[in-house]
Amino acid sequence: MDEVRVIEIDPLRIREVLTNVVANAVRHTPSEGEIKVGATESAVPERRSVAVFVQDSGEGIQTEDLSRIFDRFYKSSDSGGMGLGLSIAKYLVEAHGGKIWAESKAGQGTRISFSLPLSTPRTQSF
Repeated sequence: MDEVRVIEIDPLRIREVLTNVVANAVRHTPSEGEIKVGATESAVPERRSVAVFVQDSGEGIQTEDLSRIFDRFYKSSDSGGMGLGLSIAKYLVEAHGGKIWAESKAGQGTRISFSLPLSTPRTQSF
């Protein structure tokens, strides 16, 4: 028997998070650029989680903007949005018991990641 890890989420809301983060990556990556999406399971036994990331090779985020990108209505000077997308993404991830963060350097792209806790393992027969 194998253990099956389950993640209990609202699929519509997590799809909204992914849609927003991927759309931002597409908007800020040049046509010859690259976007990577991936997921990994954490190995920390006391806080099992899955981490999802979206990484782009776009222009990156200025250091002074990075700490505020999840604030409601915050827009960088080159933003085409209303400053709500990442704020909503943060709210939805945190409502699932997770966390969201960004890593970026100007001129080198951005990586937005979020983690969601895994539920108690269930034993499954195959």
